[in-house]
Amino acid sequence: MTVSGSRRRPLVLRLSLTAAIAVTVAGSSVAFASPAVSAPMPVRTAAAPAFTAGLCEGTEYTPSEQMLDISGIRLDHFNDGNIVPMYGTTDRGTSAAVDAPVCGVRDVDGIAKSEWMYCTDFDLDPCAGVDENGLPVDKHNDEMGATVPSSGNPDLSADDLAVISWLLQNPAKLDGAVSGNGSEDARSARQTLVWCVSDYDNPLMADFKSLCDRNIGDDERARIVEIMNVTQTLDLVRKTPATGTLKAGETAVFTLNTNMYRKPINVQSSAGTELTVCGDNAKATLSANQLTVDGRGDAPTAVDICLTAADGGDYSVTASVIPDSVENLHWNTAGAQCQIFASFDTVRPALMNASASVGYAAAPTTTPATTTPATTTPATTTPATPVVPIVPIVPIVPIVPIVPIVPVVPVVPGAPVPSQPVATPAAPAPSAPKPATGPRPVAIDGGAAEQNSGRNVAVAVTGLGLVGMAAAGAVALRRKRS
Repeated sequence: MTVSGSRRRPLVLRLSLTAAIAVTVAGSSVAFASPAVSAPMPVRTAAAPAFTAGLCEGTEYTPSEQMLDISGIRLDHFNDGNIVPMYGTTDRGTSAAVDAPVCGVRDVDGIAKSEWMYCTDFDLDPCAGVDENGLPVDKHNDEMGATVPSSGNPDLSADDLAVISWLLQNPAKLDGAVSGNGSEDARSARQTLVWCVSDYDNPLMADFKSLCDRNIGDDERARIVEIMNVTQTLDLVRKTPATGTLKAGETAVFTLNTNMYRKPINVQSSAGTELTVCGDNAKATLSANQLTVDGRGDAPTAVDICLTAADGGDYSVTASVIPDSVENLHWNTAGAQCQIFASFDTVRPALMNASASVGYAAAPTTTPATTTPATTTPATTTPATPVVPIVPIVPIVPIVPIVPIVPVVPVVPGAPVPSQPVATPAAPAPSAPKPATGPRPVAIDGGAAEQNSGRNVAVAVTGLGLVGMAAAGAVALRRKRS
């Protein structure tokens, strides 16, 4: 039988296998698995009241009320520490016959936890149905007892348990479909891969061996066994710079060393700073916060991770992962005629953590440059320089002071000589000029002197005033030019 590589392949395979289970059990041709060894029952301190259970991850339809109602005998099973099966991965099965995997609910530290359970016995009854009254029944509607914890599936080898444990803790591919719990097709791919391990030699699986060989053949199974048997490491150190602080905008490099191959490792930084895989890291990919490293064996691989911060402060990078372990599985069964289920215990395993930090110096405080808006200085109008009228310069006529003739009085010896006051010449009163009465006086310089010297004095004074005004005007002009 050739199965196409479309997205529906896992669904076709699941339906075929489910039909095979029904036919084989109905014909009573089943070699029942030996009873499983029960694990220690958890100790409860108080009984929980009836409740409606939550849905398992990625459920794509609405289960009935009876499937989710945990009361009566189902509540007793829950309070006894057992897992209570509720519904199958699809709504195509009847209440009694459900498609694997099966959603069950159990108490984990006082919290009702719903989780998917994967079948590890291809040809046994899931024993996970409920009747119209909500009672647990097998596919024949026969009432069932509790689905109790188990130490594992005794028909599987240690390597088989290791591979199934890894498949339930990590995404794997089935001809392109990625296995997981998040959707019906992802769960179908995971359940098929589990059956490829637990029931590879089952005659009912003969038509599907080629599918198993392509996706989880001998080499891939050996690689997974190596991973499960190594001492798993996770280490994170600061590489560049090894010491000291960085300036804002510079890049810090951290080195992650791990041998947890093909397993998503959660890597994140403080303050939401973006991380990138840098350097020569062809075997590592970082999607959102999930880092996946490719490889095999015990030797760890070094992966460089870069961080660039724009602001000052301390920044840390943290890597965390749940290590792969066979002990991370929770096994359970309702009896010898029923499936032994395996589910991944997401509560019990402890996280492995590694972290490193780097400091960024605060950027120096600078006063932002302020741009002064350009202002238009209004043009200043220089007042016009007043035009000083040009006054003709009158030649300065030298003023000859008139020395009054004081009569010489003979001094009589022995007689006191009275002091003679110096007469201050009075300003000549304006009057008509007198006609000359005698010969012309002789000027000091030997020339003839004019009788009307008073008028010339006035003219000279006037001329001096004009020159002074002209000089004052010149000073004013010079001040304006400066």
